[in-house]
Amino acid sequence: MIEIAKAGTLTTIQDAGRTGYQELGVPESGALDNFAFRCANLLVGNAENTPALESVLFGPEIKFLKDTFIAITGADLGPVLNGDKVNLWETLEVSSDSILTFSGPTGNGLRSYLALAGGVAGAGTDLVMGSYSTYIAGEFGGHEGRALRDGDVINTGAGLEGFEGGLSLENPPNYDEDVVIRIIEGPQHDRFSETAMETLTSSSYQVTPNSDRMGCRLDGPILEHLTGPDVISDGNAFGVIQVPGDGKPIILLADRGTTGGYTKIATVITADRSKLAQLLPGSSIRFEIVGQTKAVELLREQETLLASFLNKEGSPLKFKVDGMLVDAVDDSGLPLSVQNPETKTYAAKVSHEAGEHQVEVEISE
Repeated sequence: MIEIAKAGTLTTIQDAGRTGYQELGVPESGALDNFAFRCANLLVGNAENTPALESVLFGPEIKFLKDTFIAITGADLGPVLNGDKVNLWETLEVSSDSILTFSGPTGNGLRSYLALAGGVAGAGTDLVMGSYSTYIAGEFGGHEGRALRDGDVINTGAGLEGFEGGLSLENPPNYDEDVVIRIIEGPQHDRFSETAMETLTSSSYQVTPNSDRMGCRLDGPILEHLTGPDVISDGNAFGVIQVPGDGKPIILLADRGTTGGYTKIATVITADRSKLAQLLPGSSIRFEIVGQTKAVELLREQETLLASFLNKEGSPLKFKVDGMLVDAVDDSGLPLSVQNPETKTYAAKVSHEAGEHQVEVEISE
């Protein structure tokens, strides 16, 4: 278990999000910086979607009640373990009674992720609609449907047997205060004046302080509508740029409303969503249009970087089946780890449930 001595500004339990319920008005929630979240889990031998802690601006003070491995990724909020500053983006071994604190933001990002070996799901942590993610507005998921408070005790799972750590990300992202966000045209881009898209892509916009997990509100040049801002309500995707009547764009994020009736001029590509999560108030944004082919290429590059964790010696052996990352186990059900990074094929069995179907795959030389 871990004890939350001080909760920090806003610390919540998040996983990759709650999918399949937007038609009921339930947003995805989940880690805003999905790349940093997934990296943190891989660094401690967890499955990518294992629940972790997301902290904003001023991180928590945590007492560890057992020996474990941790990893801290995302924004540099000044992590200090037992009085010593520690590195981000690498595996850290932590002994029982250790104290983790955060000295404060360094200007390099807004949100930090703390993964523990085995995750933080357990008694007192709510699995709702297939996800542990905290949705504060709905008061469900995470720890009692709320942000963590001083004195909370959170249960943790068992880490991967035989995991020895020693992992790191060689070239972690740097969260600049002047960011280029790449976009594709939105579903109602034709409802704007001919100069609106040019204005959007040639101007600089600033992140306002009233941004949150629902949306990133921007201040800058007005985007002119042709016949007003309203359309028949339709679905809202993560990263869509909605423009209400004042002409100031809002980038919708994980806790957004699932439908909306404002025109959407563009959508942020999936590979750049993590940049949105790390934008500090006052940061400048410039937009660049790319085609769908380029957007897919950039996402593939990001996934390749994440996959680099999967072939390091000692890390859990995983395969992708039907697009899902699953653990490989031996005949007794125990997880396998990579023994030789140069080995390209393995004799292993992997399985997962895809909807109502059970899939089994044999992989061998």
